[in-house]
Amino acid sequence: MHMETQRVALVTGVSSGIGQAIATTLAKAGFRTFGTVRDVAKIGREQEGIELIHLDVRREESVHSAVKTVIDQTGRIDVLINNAGVALIGSSEETSIEEARQLFETNFFGVLALTQQVVSVMREQRSGRVVNISSVVGFLPAPYMAIYAASKHAIEGYSESLDHELRKFGIRVAVVEPGFTRTNLGKNGQTVAQRLASYAGDRALALEAIAKAIDKGDEPTTVASVVLKAVTDREPRLRYPAGREAKLLSRLWKWAPAKLLDKGIRKQFGLLPAH
Repeated sequence: MHMETQRVALVTGVSSGIGQAIATTLAKAGFRTFGTVRDVAKIGREQEGIELIHLDVRREESVHSAVKTVIDQTGRIDVLINNAGVALIGSSEETSIEEARQLFETNFFGVLALTQQVVSVMREQRSGRVVNISSVVGFLPAPYMAIYAASKHAIEGYSESLDHELRKFGIRVAVVEPGFTRTNLGKNGQTVAQRLASYAGDRALALEAIAKAIDKGDEPTTVASVVLKAVTDREPRLRYPAGREAKLLSRLWKWAPAKLLDKGIRKQFGLLPAH
C-alpha cells in the first residue's frame, strides 16, 4: 500500500477491550490507525501499530484538537469508529438526572460532537465510513441498565438518520451491535450512588446475571472482525450484529413472539417471571 493512498482510521476508547481490538485489527488490515485515550499517561505506551492521541469526547476543545492532530499528520480521515462508552447499573428510579446526563455526555453527545467534526472532513473528500458501536440493548431492553440502553437506542436512531443524510457525499454509516463481550465495561461500570431498598434484591440478581453473561461473552476480537467488515463491505448494511448471541437476539427480536422475547429478557437479567 503506497503511503499516499493509505487509508486513515480514527478509533475512540482504545485503552482496552473492544476499542483496542478494533484499532489493532484495522492497523493489521493496512489502515494508518489513530486510537484515542482519555488518560494522557497511557499515551507513552505505543500499542501495535496504533498512534495514540488524547481525547475526552465530553469536551469540545478536546474533540477539535484530536481531529486536528490527525488531519495535520495525514490530511484525511477515511474511517471513524465511535467506540468510547460508559455503563451505569441501577434501576431507573434510583438514577439521578446528573448520572444519566453524564452517561449521555459520553455515549451520545460525545459521539455526536466527534462525528460532526469528522464528517466535515469526509464531505470534502466525498468519501468515508462511520461505524458506531452500539449493543444488542440498542434494540432490546436492559433492566437495571435503562439509561445505558437508552443511550444505545439513541445511537441507533441517530446513525440510521445520519446515513440517509450523508449518502450523497459518498459517506456511509453503520452500527455494530455486540452482545455481552468479555471486557471491563461491566466491571468498570458505575453503580448508581443513591440506592433504594425496594430494588435491592432484583438489582443484585441483575448485577450477578450481567457479570456471568460478560464472563461467558464473546472475545473483543469477534467484535473487531465485524467492524472490519462494516468498514470494508462495498455495500454496507446499517446493522451488524457481532457474535453468536447478538445474531440470535437480532433474529428473535425480528421474528419471535413478543411474549417469548419478554420472558427471555427477564431470565437473562435474573428477574423473576412477572405475575
